[in-house]
Amino acid sequence: MPPAARHRVAGMQDRRAQAQTIAGLLLLRHALADDACWWRLGRSATGRPEIAGGPSFSISHSKDRVACAIADVGPIGLDIEARRDDVSPRLIARIATAEHEFFAAWCAREATVKASGRVGLARVRAIELGSAHARLDNADWPLRWLDLAPGYAACLAVAPDAAASLEDVSCEEIDGRALVAEENRARMSANKRE
Repeated sequence: MPPAARHRVAGMQDRRAQAQTIAGLLLLRHALADDACWWRLGRSATGRPEIAGGPSFSISHSKDRVACAIADVGPIGLDIEARRDDVSPRLIARIATAEHEFFAAWCAREATVKASGRVGLARVRAIELGSAHARLDNADWPLRWLDLAPGYAACLAVAPDAAASLEDVSCEEIDGRALVAEENRARMSANKRE
């Protein structure tokens, strides 16, 4: 695992969050076409995870699902949320729109702030949500809702000039155990070379 990722995971106290983060990183490694990109994984000046000179990516997790999105064109944001019944009616009224139920609207907002590179609850609230875009920072961020798993909502957001990239989205379900086995084989192979 790249040093920046290893350091982040080692500092996590919550075992579930640690496992979800590792799963997201393994999904990222699996999705990268170039193994050299994986080893350039680090943090931007603002603390956002990035691959120096590589594609943009976004990782999200909720309950027992982890998702990773990767894009060659501009920044990308991804959010996945398990649908549940414990959301306050007041929050639902604040976030849901006439076009989007609460979880779809929440994912769109979260994905947009992730794509923008500046997160925060105030930014989530500042978004004006349209039928296929989110308005933030005086720009329209194109959106694409995803059907990743029953009981979950998910949405992608891309840079305002990258709407065409949402036309060619593919999703793949991957067994996490297979990714862990693949990572273990890679680690053992690296140890043998040393």
